[in-house]
Amino acid sequence: MQTIFLECGSVRLVPFSPSDINLVKNLHSDPFGNRCIEYSTDCTIADAADLVRSALQNQADLGFAKWKAVSDNGRFLGWAGFTPVSETSEISLNYCLLNDVLSQDETLATRLCEALSGWFFENTYFSHLVAVVRTDNRDVRNVVRDVGFSHRESKVIEGMQADVFQLFSPSMQSYLMSA
Repeated sequence: MQTIFLECGSVRLVPFSPSDINLVKNLHSDPFGNRCIEYSTDCTIADAADLVRSALQNQADLGFAKWKAVSDNGRFLGWAGFTPVSETSEISLNYCLLNDVLSQDETLATRLCEALSGWFFENTYFSHLVAVVRTDNRDVRNVVRDVGFSHRESKVIEGMQADVFQLFSPSMQSYLMSA
């Protein structure tokens, strides 16, 4: 039986395996994709292998990672989860889902990000979560804002012009509201 880290309706987030490299490469090679990361339209096998390898390593080291998103019948839908941001030593929420999946269920990304944010604050001791979003990615920007993230700053991260959004944990929000 495969470990399920999160269920969001009929979508399950499960660990990647080395056999998923071609699925990731194809997802990130779509020129009309949601361009979640810097190499989303020219992803090589090495890039895809690095994403899978780093997800598996982060899971082992941190207890969370980017996870493979699958339907209840096992169809690959994309990925969603968390990535350490080396420049800021923070954790970023991110996702990349197949376009046909997003067009069939326009609220999936928002529901998935809400569920991931909840999971993160219930299962870690971090005071906040960030979302690093390419400046030209309006769809992801709207999703993170809908989930409650606020714009914090614009900067170059890992060679990508990005906007950094931030969401405080419920306990930190309570603390800030009482101050």
